[in-house]
Amino acid sequence: MGNKKSLTYLISRFAILELFFVIFMILFSYILLNVLINTGIVYPANYAEMNSDTVKYEFLKEDWNIDKIPFFYEYQLRDNGEIIQNTIDERYNQEISEALQNGKSSKDQIIGSDVFKAFKNGNKDLIIKYKICAIPTNPNVYKIIRNFELVFYISMFCLWLIGFIYLISNLTRILRCEIRKISKANDSIEKLQLEFEREHSDYIEISGILDSIDSMARSLKASLEKQWNMQTTQKEMIESITHDVRTPITLIKGNIELLKEDQENVLERAEDALSGVERLEYFLKKLNDFSDLTEVPKEVVSKGVLDYWIKIVTSICKLKGFSLSILSYDASNIKLDKNSISIAIQNLVNNAIENSSVGSTIFIGFYDDIDDYTIVVRDQGDGLNNDILYNLREKYVSTKMYDNNIHGLGLSIVTKILETNKGQLLLKNYDNQGNGAEAKMVFKK
Repeated sequence: MGNKKSLTYLISRFAILELFFVIFMILFSYILLNVLINTGIVYPANYAEMNSDTVKYEFLKEDWNIDKIPFFYEYQLRDNGEIIQNTIDERYNQEISEALQNGKSSKDQIIGSDVFKAFKNGNKDLIIKYKICAIPTNPNVYKIIRNFELVFYISMFCLWLIGFIYLISNLTRILRCEIRKISKANDSIEKLQLEFEREHSDYIEISGILDSIDSMARSLKASLEKQWNMQTTQKEMIESITHDVRTPITLIKGNIELLKEDQENVLERAEDALSGVERLEYFLKKLNDFSDLTEVPKEVVSKGVLDYWIKIVTSICKLKGFSLSILSYDASNIKLDKNSISIAIQNLVNNAIENSSVGSTIFIGFYDDIDDYTIVVRDQGDGLNNDILYNLREKYVSTKMYDNNIHGLGLSIVTKILETNKGQLLLKNYDNQGNGAEAKMVFKK
């Protein structure tokens, strides 16, 4: 900001330049005119006045003739009052009459006064007219430029005007360039091209406007990004809920059907169905609030939280006809989003079930280490397809891709949940003997 100047400074600078240019042109005109006089190109303004006595002296001689009058004089020759020769315009007849009566008369002009002098020699009268101004020494030039000073000053004025226009055009160019920066930024914002190249100005006022526009663009970008992220989050949340809600619905339907057939275990089936209803209520609440997964408060992974997760997995395995084996049951002081992690576990268990034979065992373990907390889900299926193993976290990629059933959202949802809980999803085949796949969710403490 210290090196920036104001527009007042810019305009003042050009005003001072113009003032100096005017002074320069006045001095230049004066010096040039003196150079022309000193080099003999132009006679001084009083030259005709000084030589008028010479004309009178020559006129009084007996051998005088009209050719002895210098070229820069106009004249009128009379004999006994009759005009013999005349080069003076008739509009000056009054001044000629005054000169004949008084010997001299004049007529003021803007540049160079006209002077009339009358000389008498017997019956003859000679009236000469000349201007008090500089005179070209060349007769041919004088025929073209009779009023040299007028032409000279007009020429100097034209030179000054050219310089003035040049200075003004430079000032205008600078101002137009600065205004173009503002216009360019406004056009970019109007087209919502908010990543436009930021312009800088050396002038305080323009820089302030550009900074304001830049701040407005950044705010608008942040607002649009927030709105876009909100829409994207809402879309992903709806996709996630639409995908995950199928499991509690399946649990409810499956347990209700089993209630009809198995009257002995009514309480156990009712509890499983109630668990599915509670999870449905949770999903409906998320839809109602449009809340993001990251906005839910986290809680310590206690035994109660582990029981909640195991209860969900047990219900799914029991309904699908699978056995459940718990490898480890470690609680931890790490804080996680209980409900979102339950969705992740549910998706991993469903994925394991889909790729395993009915009656096989699903393994789950909870491991608490010094630096991280790990949840493992393992199955006894044929393992993951190596062709798509590294793409399984992407949307719409499924282990069933080669069965023309491309619908996978589960692992992409798991990945999204782990991102909000500082976790990482690791996938691999348990071994090369067809003993199933293993999915690990590793959370850094």
